[in-house]
Amino acid sequence: MSAEAKDALLRAKRLVAATGKDAKGWKNHRCAQELLQAALDEDPGNTALLTALGAVLSDRGFHKKAAEVLEKARKLGSQDRNTYYNLAVALMNLEQHDRAMRWFKKASDYRVADGTWEAYFDPHGY
Repeated sequence: MSAEAKDALLRAKRLVAATGKDAKGWKNHRCAQELLQAALDEDPGNTALLTALGAVLSDRGFHKKAAEVLEKARKLGSQDRNTYYNLAVALMNLEQHDRAMRWFKKASDYRVADGTWEAYFDPHGY
């Protein structure tokens, strides 16, 4: 992975993590999305960037777009647990529960890749 991609992941992750510390922090997700999208413009096949972007999109409520981005990462061969977990979260929010459960199970076959994170998910909400 390029230094630019690693930097974008780190900066986006910090922005997302800071959201919980500030009531106005949700704008951080928009900034994180912009950072990740710019990095993807330079490296469109980077599955870590796609996975992180999927998490941000899902957190922002753009579940359909998140699912599309995460499907792309999956089809590119992502071996990251968070790709599958985040895809499941997006599908749960799209009320595609059976498909989501399949990807939650598949996620357990993988390890978390450096630089990615889980989309927010409250299982008690379903």
